[in-house]
Amino acid sequence: MTVGRLLAHLLTIAVLFASGASAWAEESRLDVVVKRDKLIVGTYSTAPPLAFRDKQGELVGFEIDIARLIAKELLGDANKIEFVIVQSEGRFPAVLSGKVDFAIAATTIYPQRASKVAFTHPYMDSGTAVLVRKDANVRSLDDLNNPKFTITGQNNPQNAERAKRFVPKAKTVWFDSPSELFLAVKSGRATAMQTDTPIADYYALQNKDMVVLPDMLVKLGVSNNAIFMKPGDFTWWLYLDTVVREIRYGSRYAEYTDLFQKWFGKNPPPQRFYLGGSK
Repeated sequence: MTVGRLLAHLLTIAVLFASGASAWAEESRLDVVVKRDKLIVGTYSTAPPLAFRDKQGELVGFEIDIARLIAKELLGDANKIEFVIVQSEGRFPAVLSGKVDFAIAATTIYPQRASKVAFTHPYMDSGTAVLVRKDANVRSLDDLNNPKFTITGQNNPQNAERAKRFVPKAKTVWFDSPSELFLAVKSGRATAMQTDTPIADYYALQNKDMVVLPDMLVKLGVSNNAIFMKPGDFTWWLYLDTVVREIRYGSRYAEYTDLFQKWFGKNPPPQRFYLGGSK
């Protein structure tokens, strides 16, 4: 090896070592949040009963309470939290840019999404449901598959793919938030909306002129909603994942049960001892 090649080789090793040292020295978001003494969370504001504004204009919902539980565990106070409202298309950029510490926004885990953001263990089992106007006399997806009907959903590839697969003959129109979907159905602009099961159930309970079609859940099964964050920070991910597991299955399961009963009127799935929990 010549002197020039040796020097180049040593320089490469030095650069790699410096890069590694820099990476190790980089502060975790966990440390940032603790020093700041406040959690900054991205969320929806138009997705009842998960995250919405009540009659007083306060941000409430199941996901809001989950975020407050995390703030309480980490900072000792459920109110040491700032919520940043995001829309469907802005939720991933909000975490990737560092604008928020994490987001909890009725977001289902999909492999293509997991290639961009880091998901925790699911905080809730969900699914995709279709809410339809009763006066349309639609009792199944087959009935809905008709050019005279319009189905709506949030503007993302997954909803477009489901519409194409199950109701290819129906017209489609897309919006950015669950409340916009609901207004489209309520006003007659759309016949039906596809959305997360808890949201569909909530709107059906509040509006007797609407009903949830059962066969979408049968065909697609259960999906999972999870907290997501910027990838690459293992310490921050591990902390949030651990808290979520304890809430769902472990030492904080009683609080999780209270929240489930508060927002959904029923008990959550039972604890799974093999997934976590305190002995």
